[in-house]
Amino acid sequence: MDHGATSYASLLIIVLLAAFVPVVLRKIKVVPIPIVVGEIIAGMIVGKSGLNLIEPSPWLNFLSTFGFAFLMFLSGLEIDFGLIYPEKPDARKKWYRRSLTIAVAVSIFTFALSAQISGVFYQYGWISNQVLMTLILSTTSLGIVVPVLKEKGLIASEFGQTVLLAALLADFVTMVLIAFFVAVYTSGVSYQVLLVLLLFVAFFVFYRMGIKVVRNKIFRELAHATAQIEVRGVFALLLVFIALAQLLGTEIILGAFLAGVIVSLIKETDSSQLYLKLDAIGYGFFIPLFFVMVGVNLNLKSVFAQPKTFYLLPLLLVSVYLVKLAPAILMKVNFSWREVLGAGFLLSSRLSLIIAAGAIGLKLGIISEALYGTIVMVAIITCTFSPVFFNLVIPPHSLPEKETVFIIGTNEKNLFLAQRLKKAGKKVVMVTTASEEAYKKGLTISEEVFYGNPVDPRWLRSIGIEKAKTVVVGTGVEETNIEVCRICKEVFGIDHIVLLTESFLPPEATRAYGAFAVSPEFATVFMAENLVVHPRAFSLFIDEDENLEIAEVELRNPRYFEKPLMKVKLPGDSLILSILRKGEKIIPHGNTVLKQGDIVMLVGSKDCVRMAQSVLGQKLPAS
Repeated sequence: MDHGATSYASLLIIVLLAAFVPVVLRKIKVVPIPIVVGEIIAGMIVGKSGLNLIEPSPWLNFLSTFGFAFLMFLSGLEIDFGLIYPEKPDARKKWYRRSLTIAVAVSIFTFALSAQISGVFYQYGWISNQVLMTLILSTTSLGIVVPVLKEKGLIASEFGQTVLLAALLADFVTMVLIAFFVAVYTSGVSYQVLLVLLLFVAFFVFYRMGIKVVRNKIFRELAHATAQIEVRGVFALLLVFIALAQLLGTEIILGAFLAGVIVSLIKETDSSQLYLKLDAIGYGFFIPLFFVMVGVNLNLKSVFAQPKTFYLLPLLLVSVYLVKLAPAILMKVNFSWREVLGAGFLLSSRLSLIIAAGAIGLKLGIISEALYGTIVMVAIITCTFSPVFFNLVIPPHSLPEKETVFIIGTNEKNLFLAQRLKKAGKKVVMVTTASEEAYKKGLTISEEVFYGNPVDPRWLRSIGIEKAKTVVVGTGVEETNIEVCRICKEVFGIDHIVLLTESFLPPEATRAYGAFAVSPEFATVFMAENLVVHPRAFSLFIDEDENLEIAEVELRNPRYFEKPLMKVKLPGDSLILSILRKGEKIIPHGNTVLKQGDIVMLVGSKDCVRMAQSVLGQKLPAS
């Protein structure tokens, strides 16, 4: 078999493994194993530790290295400097109780403790370089911390922001220090170290240029066309910094990381689609290749052939937890012991950066193959079990349930409304009295469809209509509509009833049962009036913007009761548009005080608005 054919055969095996690993892991319910861990294990099975099916190839090495660089790029993309310099710092808190102060203190304590433990390792001859081991022990994994906090609904809370900031500082500072360490180790304290600083000069130059480019009209017009100018520009920027880092004699991962930070800084808004595309490219192809190749090149036979592995692995494992759990005690000034312990466990997760540091040490000859294998095994263990420990320690938080909307009738107008409500995050239940075909149409859109008599209270109770937040009535028959509105109001006590009517004059249901009537004529006049009087404001509600969202939430979190808006920090770019309190509409100002039960209208990017809904709507004990 010629070299090219062998390369493609090996690449095929790796790609197939990357495709099937998530499917296999989905079946494992005992312990949730991260996909990247599965990819490393799969690589070990087909690589040097197992079947040895993968033959060395320059193309595989290139794809693996680029996957590594792309991983560092996406790590830089996760950096949110808005956390370090918040727009609205909490002035009530003393300086030592603010999130930034705590995160900095935790990071300093972590580096100091890592240096002490590394010194012990060096004295006993287990390692040959104390500085690199200090950096290895200090690493954490934003790629693990962020998804776990999001899944728990904690990322927008004060606790979540503090943990996230500590992880951010650990990743960013460690990455920069690794680059300087490599420069000093390979060239000594010479002009090579100064060349690393040129990379940061390029960082600021391209950052300023990037701000001007993204504001260019042509750039915005081409962003979503077949040109995909944003994606092309990002790849050009990434390769510029990789090439520049290589030219300056420093690690390419620092160049890739800084490129990611630039994109994060200049794409503060309207960025979700770009991030999704980059995630798809990275985690869909390049990054799995890197992790599978990590497993392929890991030789467990040689690792366990060294007697010191059997005591070095547990010692290293204890050390990586100790250097995070001990500094986390500093968080006790703001949080409970359970939260402190949970933060320590979550920050102990290691993945990409510890593997990167180990790979650099192996390439420089500082770390043996056996020690590198031990480091990879520590990464596998910590990123698998640390989130499990975190979930055991931190109790689940109650998130606001999806609002249930019952729609009575399955005509085309109602089906279209159901489709839009579902897209807005509502739970839609449809009730039909029509044919089987209408029933099937409803099933394709809503979560549940019921066929029956909508004017029978007992049947309506059996399908759970009393749980509805809103009922939309649009059967097409005026008498049936009025009777359904009566039952919903008098029998089930539902206050929010929307009546879809063909009559221009307000029907009886609106007067007797408080239903809000919407007719074609009224809707047309209402839209026309607002487009004339408030064209720009009304466009927020009718324009299709995949990233912008307007939503409302009932304030149920005691931490925000009786709190003025000037002291409320909402996630990201989410803002409060208005407040509805006992039927009174309030225009928010800085000194407006939030009260329990307020209906708060929010606007901002989708992710930020949904995080704000989660935080404001949580039923938590008052603190």
